Amino acid sequence: MRRKEKTYYWIKPLAILITASLSVFFFNKFIDFYFHEELKQFFGGKIFSFDLGTILNSFGNMGEVVTSVLGIEITAVAIIVQLAANKYSSKIMELFITDTVNFVIVAIYVVAGVNTILLANTMTESHVQYFGIFVTLILLTSSIIIVIPHFTYVFNFLRPDNFLKQIVSETKAIIEKVAQTKRCNYKDKATLAEHIDFIGDVALNSYYQSDRAVTLLTLNTMREILDFYIPRKKDLPPKWFKLTGEESLDPDFADYSTFVMKKIESRKILLERKIFRLFEMIFIKSKATQRDIASGVLLNSRLIFEKAVEHGDAGTMWTVIQYFNSFLRASITSRDPRSAFNTLEHYRLMAEKLIDNYPEWLEKIYYFFKYYGQEANKYQVYFILETASHDLYAVTKLAYEKKIKNFSALLELFLTLDQPIEEDAETEHETSLIGVRIAQAKLAAFFIRKKEIEFAREIYKDMLVEPKSRIEKIKEIIFSTETNEFWEITPRGVNFYFVEKEDRDALKIFFDWFENKKS
Repeated sequence: MRRKEKTYYWIKPLAILITASLSVFFFNKFIDFYFHEELKQFFGGKIFSFDLGTILNSFGNMGEVVTSVLGIEITAVAIIVQLAANKYSSKIMELFITDTVNFVIVAIYVVAGVNTILLANTMTESHVQYFGIFVTLILLTSSIIIVIPHFTYVFNFLRPDNFLKQIVSETKAIIEKVAQTKRCNYKDKATLAEHIDFIGDVALNSYYQSDRAVTLLTLNTMREILDFYIPRKKDLPPKWFKLTGEESLDPDFADYSTFVMKKIESRKILLERKIFRLFEMIFIKSKATQRDIASGVLLNSRLIFEKAVEHGDAGTMWTVIQYFNSFLRASITSRDPRSAFNTLEHYRLMAEKLIDNYPEWLEKIYYFFKYYGQEANKYQVYFILETASHDLYAVTKLAYEKKIKNFSALLELFLTLDQPIEEDAETEHETSLIGVRIAQAKLAAFFIRKKEIEFAREIYKDMLVEPKSRIEKIKEIIFSTETNEFWEITPRGVNFYFVEKEDRDALKIFFDWFENKKS
């Protein structure tokens, strides 16, 4: 054990307890010495017995009582705390021991016991220490009374929401201190990493024990830390973002190449990558077994992205996009369409947040939707490309209404989602591509209603390669869909094939173009 650790865990508390015990004892001696007669008149015979033997016998018994109560309390509390540490993380032990309230309560037992021993062995018939007896009785009584309240405090302390709040508070204090002083050291960064590791341990252990509420709480906690951190990054000193080399020993970064670590340093995203590494682990483990936890990962990731957009943190924005791509990849390779379906919804909401201030980023998002949609088809997870097309349909409509400068580029990307297939290929693959064409036809109807005929014609020209039978099939699917609510329970609950009443007349015009071969 290093010298600083010895001081912190052993010498410092020992010094505090010795100092407190002796200070109380000698303060009582001082009061009794200078105000002996006054105290004798006040206490003697009225409150305390004059018989020294009775007093010493009573204090001897009380000393045994307080030490017995302390032993029972320490035993019971140690068992409770150890159970919590086994369930969540061993760091709970450290949090409990260093908690001020717990230390003060144990100190009351120690001071009461020491003063009882010292008082019983220093009192004489000629000098009864009335004030010392009075103070010691208060300490002994308090040490017995606080047993039940302390147990209540311990149980409350070990609730995950409470000890996580403490960790968040300490983490925020470190960030705030560094931001204000413009100075940081290795200890601050190491402590911050330890706090994130602790939250991650609680998250993973809770997941393995199927404790969904606590797992979701940890996800919210990590997002709360980043919500506090992102607005303050601009105030942190450059040294804060420099890698010291110790990061390579961190399990979250141990398998990263030098290239990746340099990117992390240049983009100032070390803390974000550490938290999202935990998000990724939890998502991959939970996406097929505890979907609400996986949804919690997606929701908190999106909220972090929105905070980054709000504060112009490009490094964090790109990090979230990379991890959403990883979430899609994990869902596709495990042939889990529902997880990819949920991921795309949050991805779409992220894209919508970029429209006002970062429209150029949308082209990347469109490319990724297309890429992973087509990758899903390779793995025979066909519904994903269709979902991506309907999500991009919604984004494209919003981009048009916002009049963004690169709208034409987005429309062009949207029209490249589909892949040519053989006319007689009646497969799920075809169904997926028909879904893409339905989304494109719905967008054409929107443009016709908005009197943007040129945009609608671009879609029409792109769809001319389709055989007439497929156009008729698309038309039939759309006009036979009468409700916007899907008939099964799904996270989104919407029917992709439904077209609002105001767009149906425009859609008829669009399909008439194919009948008349309008160019």
